[in-house]
Amino acid sequence: MSIFARRRPVALRVALSFILLVSALALGAGPTVAADEEPQLSVRLTSLSPTVLKEGADITVRGTVTNRNDYVWGNVQAYLVIPGSPFTSRSQVDDATTNSDSYTGERVVETDTFDSIGDLSPGASQEFIVNIPYEQLRITGADGVYPVGIQILATDPEGIRSNDAVARATTFIPMLTDPPKQQIPTSIAWPFLMPTYRTADGNYADARDLLVDIGQGGRLHNLLGLAGNTPADTGTVIIDPALLVAVDELSRGKRVPKAADLTEAEMTAARSFVSELAALARRDRCWVVEFDRPDLLALTENSDLAAPLGDAIDQATGDALDEFGISCRAVSWPRADTAAKKVVEGASRTGDQPVIVTGANLSGWNRRDGSLVTYSTATGPVPLLVDDALDESVPGEDSVVTLRQRIVSESALAVLERAIDPESNADGIAIVDANWNPGTSWAAGRLNDAFSTPWVDAAGLDSLLTRPIGGFDGTVRAARNARSEPVNRAQLLAATQLYNTVSTLSSILVDASAVETTAAQDVAQAVSQRWRSNRSTGLKSAQGAANRAGNQLKKITIEGPPRVTLSSKRGSFPLTISNGTDHEVNVGVRVDSSNPALIIPGVKPVMIAAGERHTLTLDVDVGDQGSASITASLVTPDAKAFGEPAVFNVRSSTIGAVLWVGFALAGLLIVVAIARRIRAARRSTVRDETVHDE
Repeated sequence: MSIFARRRPVALRVALSFILLVSALALGAGPTVAADEEPQLSVRLTSLSPTVLKEGADITVRGTVTNRNDYVWGNVQAYLVIPGSPFTSRSQVDDATTNSDSYTGERVVETDTFDSIGDLSPGASQEFIVNIPYEQLRITGADGVYPVGIQILATDPEGIRSNDAVARATTFIPMLTDPPKQQIPTSIAWPFLMPTYRTADGNYADARDLLVDIGQGGRLHNLLGLAGNTPADTGTVIIDPALLVAVDELSRGKRVPKAADLTEAEMTAARSFVSELAALARRDRCWVVEFDRPDLLALTENSDLAAPLGDAIDQATGDALDEFGISCRAVSWPRADTAAKKVVEGASRTGDQPVIVTGANLSGWNRRDGSLVTYSTATGPVPLLVDDALDESVPGEDSVVTLRQRIVSESALAVLERAIDPESNADGIAIVDANWNPGTSWAAGRLNDAFSTPWVDAAGLDSLLTRPIGGFDGTVRAARNARSEPVNRAQLLAATQLYNTVSTLSSILVDASAVETTAAQDVAQAVSQRWRSNRSTGLKSAQGAANRAGNQLKKITIEGPPRVTLSSKRGSFPLTISNGTDHEVNVGVRVDSSNPALIIPGVKPVMIAAGERHTLTLDVDVGDQGSASITASLVTPDAKAFGEPAVFNVRSSTIGAVLWVGFALAGLLIVVAIARRIRAARRSTVRDETVHDE
């Protein structure tokens, strides 16, 4: 039993409860087990009623406890814990959660107020239900937000049963006795971000995992179902277009590793996911992050490379939105360790592009300022959306119930703060964790109950941006950690090489739109902030994309004859262009000579169909020079050379005539020599005959 379980005078109980909240006296560490392992039981709240606490209302909590140890926990019991006095400000909550892991107050231990679950085998989950009559809560009933939670007691394998909890889960429940005069702006942001990437060979690294995520019962499938079930005016979808592109490609069997065989059912599920997410984005005013969330700090620090890479990122983002028929407000969402001042200031050029930051990124910010603030820069104001969850540090798994209670409790604290400080902009805006899985039973959490609370003014983020919002005069800073260094210059150079190669390729393709879009996506992915924690893989991925584009250019070749001998100083020779790509190309030829006197007329660009060859005949005038080395290069329509040139020699036929004359003269000399020898031989014979006759 908790040391706070016995009855006391009300005043003393209230004082001790408040001390408990602030000082966070732990109900601490779990029991020692034979293997010195830490208890690994997790608790998830699946239902809590009521959403808002009222005098006389009983509390009922349902949930599950899961054993992640490799041994049995015996005689598992679930107890409700609640303090006597509530929090009345966000700073009290922050102080308590910062200074302790356990602050939820007194454990209710009366008979029939806890649930005996029994033994829990390794890997097993068991449901529990705890119902507490209002009078047994022993709370003051004061206005505020009460932390309420579940603590799990159990017996370890050695038979030791500690009075300390081995697992817990905490949420909040507000209590406002008088209806507030002012409603609080409240909204949910639903992020759908890209969880994987294209490898060096162009396929998706975790295609199978992504298919599981979007399939029935998968994380993204569940999140989409929950978001789509909320009213249209309650939130905003934040989409990474890289996710839509990836799922769409998988639905068509593209970029799938050989080991990941797709079934027709999986491709159908992928098509449904894309369709439903796009429909949700059209229903709600969506926000869109840059394609695959580029490392904006790296681009800012390498300004000489930023412009072309930024153009590619913009194209990848815009083309994806056009493809899926959605229109969204642009938003930057750098990681907390990327959101430096210069990154935020870079967004001021557009004037209406928000930047999502965390509370740790803003020195001098507090909840009084509100989740939406404007930050002044030399080039104009920037809207900032601050991600600062009420329950970020509390124990237990996130669930639909904890999200619901977070929203109503945050807005209830805003009511109390605004009552004291009419200038306060405190609100109830919640950004859902991008990696959260609401589970398949999300409907049981009754999220929509949050929006029927009297003091909640539900609205989308775009709507809230049109209202007056406060200014932020503090400092923006990146939250530094072990992985806080931006992606390095080598990564950006690989992305730039890819950009330049694709620029050349797209300039010669007759229909370059598809290639340009794919290449822009590769460039955007190459500078993604995901590579901060996996730099070698990022560099290989970027270099692989550059090599793939380069290999396309290598399939377009030019070939000349080994040598050319002209019949005179003027003549012609053939050049053959081969197009080994799957696209029609428009290429020209530039011919250079080692002989500056050589005259070669210009060659107009020619169209060559996919897989076809085209032979050009070029006229040449070697003049009086006799021979020259010729270099024939492929060029783009704007005269930029690419590929391997054809190099060969051209000789004039006048050189051949001289050679033939030389051969003729040599032959004549041989004939004359032979004739002389014959004549001399005859003379010798005549002389011999004359001597003989005498």
